[in-house]
Amino acid sequence: MENLIEIRDLSKTFRVRQGGLFDRHTVLTPAVRDVDIDIRRGEILGCVGGSGSGKSTLGRMILRLIEADDGTITYAGRDLRALPPEDLRQHRRRAQIVFQDPLQSLNPRRTVDENVARPLLNFGIRPAAAARRVDELLEMVGLDPRQSHRYPHEFSGGQCQRIAIARALALEPEFLFLDEPVSALDVSIQAQILNLLKRLQVELGLTYLFVSHDLKIVRQFCDRTMVMYRGKLLETGSSEAVYRDPLHPFTQDFLGTVLHARRDEAWQRAAERAEDLEGAPPDMAGDHCPYAATCTRRVARCTTAEPLLRPAAPGRAVACFLHESPADVPSPQPRTLTPTGATA
Repeated sequence: MENLIEIRDLSKTFRVRQGGLFDRHTVLTPAVRDVDIDIRRGEILGCVGGSGSGKSTLGRMILRLIEADDGTITYAGRDLRALPPEDLRQHRRRAQIVFQDPLQSLNPRRTVDENVARPLLNFGIRPAAAARRVDELLEMVGLDPRQSHRYPHEFSGGQCQRIAIARALALEPEFLFLDEPVSALDVSIQAQILNLLKRLQVELGLTYLFVSHDLKIVRQFCDRTMVMYRGKLLETGSSEAVYRDPLHPFTQDFLGTVLHARRDEAWQRAAERAEDLEGAPPDMAGDHCPYAATCTRRVARCTTAEPLLRPAAPGRAVACFLHESPADVPSPQPRTLTPTGATA
């Protein structure tokens, strides 16, 4: 399967001003660090991690809603970061986003048909043709076009997300960044939206980057999964393999906080680990594993070097010293002898 998107050494650091009137200072907050990932044409790639792990920042950099500091983003063979403004504008027809909060992502002052038609009008589609396309899109996502004169606040959360999906599909894109599209919805509605997205992906041949904090949803919905923590890519593999046999200690702890529903001893241990995750110091200096401060399985190298993402099994990769083969471990430097026989 060919790659639609290839990402190499992608990094982003935010500069945040903090302090009072007479003590203002800038704090550097790395959001994404040296990420390498391929997104294959026609697949659903899941991205999971806790809050602040860089999931949404990564997707928005792919769409160039946020500019990267370093690295390359290649889309169908073209370097997105080098596109001139007009080429970038035309490229936006091929890549769209569905936001987390469906109601906030729609203009409350415009009716549903105006919201969905806006991308079409922006690209020069005649109003009559745009109106026909809006009716097709609303039917495609399971809504009645006769209700398109209403405003977003008159619809439920699930219906608003269907409207947002219709708007994202208006220009017939081939790639969608789904930024936690069901996290703001009721559980019963989540399944309906996921089924809709899956059907559209098959019928239209779409490629998805699906961001979520719920490994259970990712397991059912995505072909492959990537796990991020504090801006670093820690593990990749098929969704079923990552769910069934997580390799990185962070993935194991993160999965434990999700799966234990009953308040038994296992749930309590997982909750304690979750508190440790949130309370760990946000040190991202790069000279150690980003999870070293919290990991209970760390070894000496974890605090002095940063592991690289390496193949660990067929179709799997992990950035953890526990899974490195002896060939990956640097050999000690040979010692030389001085003429007096002392080692140098």
